[in-house]
This record gives sequence, C-alpha cells and structure tokens, in this order.
Amino acid sequence: MKNILRYGFLAFASLCLAFGADGVDLSAPKLRDATVSKAQELVKSQKAPAVLGAPLPNPFVRVPLKKSEETPQEAASTPASKAAPALSGVELLTRLAAMIPATGTVNLNGAPILLLSQKRLKVGDTLTISFEDKDYEVSIASISPTAFTIARGSHSYTRPLRLASASNTPSARP
Repeated sequence: MKNILRYGFLAFASLCLAFGADGVDLSAPKLRDATVSKAQELVKSQKAPAVLGAPLPNPFVRVPLKKSEETPQEAASTPASKAAPALSGVELLTRLAAMIPATGTVNLNGAPILLLSQKRLKVGDTLTISFEDKDYEVSIASISPTAFTIARGSHSYTRPLRLASASNTPSARP
C-alpha cells in the first residue's frame, strides 16, 4: 500500500513539473501589467465616498431614549395625551383571548380539557396573561369541542378554536 502511495505521489509531481505548475496561480508579469494599470486608472477616476457627519447607529444595539428637558406643565400633559384609550371589559377579553395559544380540546372522563401545548386547563381554572405591561387573570368558563369561553369579572368572551382543515386530517390522506 505504501508503494502505491509513493508511486502515485511521484507521478503527480512529475506531471506538475512537466506541465509547468510553477506559476499556475498568477499569470506572467507582462500580462499582469496591463490589467494592473487599467485597475489603477479606474480607481483614480472614481469619486471619493461621501463622509457622514455622525456615525450611523447600530440597529442591533438597544439604546435607551433620552429624556428631553420639559417644563413640569408639558410633562404633566404629555402622558395623558399619549395614554392608550382604556379598553372595555369585552374588548379587553377579546384581546386577551387572542393571546391564549390553544391547540385543541380533549374529553377525559367526561370532563372537557383545553390544551395549551403542554398545559391542560379545566373549567374553573385560572390563567394569567400579560397584556400592555399588566397582568390579567382570567378564568375558563366553558370548553366545547370547537370553542372556549373565558371570563373576568362579569364579562365573558367565547373564542373559536382554529381547527385543522378536513383535507389535512389523517383519515383524508391517501
């Protein structure tokens, strides 16, 4: 085996020498001079790049906002004008229900269970949802095969589940 490798290496080396492998990566200096001079002319003819006044901010670094100098009167009026309108009970429940990642329902021993990936909720269980920097606690009022109802205080909202289409079910596949 060693002899085969030696003879193969010798054959390869002799072929490289025979076909002039000395300057394979670069062409002859006389041929390169024309290309180099043409490249230098192109570089000289280009305009200098515009210099920016200040460096651009890095979009991947979070910089806290600077507080501007405001008078106390302006500071007092600003938060009131920027505050989001308060949501009514039903609107709030609608938004909270949209944030619940329900994956389906199951009936175990006659009790309906709402599946949230690994979490299982029964009727009467509570769930804490963070919305606009506040935590809201809602309870599961009812569960049906195609929908679930959440309640908070005297308000309730029923959200339908997004079920798989009939063509995507295992029984419909060929």
